[in-house]
Amino acid sequence: MNVREPEMTSVTDLTDKELAQKWKETNWTEVETIVNNLQVRIASAAKNKDWKSVNKLSRLLTNSYYAKLLAVRKVTGNKGGETSGVDGVVWSLPADKMRAVLSLTKKGYRAKPLKRKYIPKKNGKVRPLNIPTLYDRAMQTLYALALSPVEAATGDRTSFGFKPYRSTKDAYAYLFICLSKKIAPQWILEGDIKSCFDEIGHDWILENIPMNKKVLKEFLKAGYIEDFELFPTEKGTPQGGPLSPIIANITLNGIEKVLGERFYSWKNGNIDKPNRNRHKVNYVRFADDFVVTADSEETAHEIIDLIEEFLEPRGLKLSTEKTYVTNISDGFTFLGWTFRKFKGKLLIKPSKESQKSVIAKIRDVIQRGKAWDQDRLIRRLNPIIKGWAQYHNHAVSSKIFSNLDHIVFNMLLAWAKRRHSNKGVWWTIGRYWHRVGTRKYVFSTENQTLEKFSDVKIVRNRLAKLDKNPFIDKEYFEKWKVSEYYRKKKITYSNSVLS
Repeated sequence: MNVREPEMTSVTDLTDKELAQKWKETNWTEVETIVNNLQVRIASAAKNKDWKSVNKLSRLLTNSYYAKLLAVRKVTGNKGGETSGVDGVVWSLPADKMRAVLSLTKKGYRAKPLKRKYIPKKNGKVRPLNIPTLYDRAMQTLYALALSPVEAATGDRTSFGFKPYRSTKDAYAYLFICLSKKIAPQWILEGDIKSCFDEIGHDWILENIPMNKKVLKEFLKAGYIEDFELFPTEKGTPQGGPLSPIIANITLNGIEKVLGERFYSWKNGNIDKPNRNRHKVNYVRFADDFVVTADSEETAHEIIDLIEEFLEPRGLKLSTEKTYVTNISDGFTFLGWTFRKFKGKLLIKPSKESQKSVIAKIRDVIQRGKAWDQDRLIRRLNPIIKGWAQYHNHAVSSKIFSNLDHIVFNMLLAWAKRRHSNKGVWWTIGRYWHRVGTRKYVFSTENQTLEKFSDVKIVRNRLAKLDKNPFIDKEYFEKWKVSEYYRKKKITYSNSVLS
């Protein structure tokens, strides 16, 4: 589909009112359609290894007025759009956004240093978060629009992180398929790459990432500011930039092929169709966390050697603290779930660490809300409870949901008793817990009702086909979303809905 690009107007030729009007009149459906059509062409060319066409189409997209509109909209359309970089600039007004669109260009582009912050990790350590300026974020998003189809077309099929229509639940579903049968592998390599985003070698990135090298170098070598001092970035792709997850994915793509060449035999020489997998090696990755199954402990240790050999040219190493070889009967934790076999039956439950984390989060809200009214407390708790329960609603979670409801009840009872220390327990319960429909003792007001973990139904998650591309086969994924929605809502529908 050839679309004629509108002539780019100079920023100085338009007033703020004209710029704002231009932004408001944008047809976003048309913008997304045009950009998506270009992405489909890029993905198809990359799948066919037509790198000349990939480069040509990528240049076309990154110079496209429509892609620039979409990049600015993506950057400003979330909470991150309210956070400024080192320049303190925020694009809050429509005129500011359109001015940014008209000024996005690679000509003379120089990336500004990153603003560094630290966020706490579950193990008590901190993770550096680097915040680019809004302009640099928009530039990275623009190039990410072109690079993401390449990664999706050439990457590992069982890598589910940072991809359209893929999520942690797909990784869960794939592992369930691999481990649930009686003849399933018994040994598990649970791996983690040490400081993946911070350690990738710049030489490898510049040599292997298929995008404009000058612009890419600006992203990588921008440096960061901490305590008013500028520090250089000699390696890694800073966490916080829109392009970083895609670069990390491309860096790690290829592990599946390395394992396949060693452990699989191929049907008619086709690498996409393994014929035999005698060592029961299955690989799944989300971001820099991965799991590999094996038929024996020796095979698992051989896999470690292969992966370390793969990572070395990229400047990466496996984390000795977080890389384990375990038996499925002992269990392992991945993406917040504990996978373990009991008497030959696979049970996947929310991990104890995940349960402790949500309890701590709820306790913190209740502690901070000692002086809040009941409505405000419910409004703060509901997203935490419902979000956590929906993340785990496909696992074996019913008993855990009930236990968490009991813990939350006790914490809320302590909150209520503190407010009425001179009253009895039953008076306090009657003051804050009411009958709602057929349910008794619901923490509620006239306007708000507290969600319960156990209100969320357990619905098994299915895996979309691994050989489908989120750009080329977008129609398949859209139909898949609709079918999954109706399946989970237990609504019967005719085939005409999906035809």
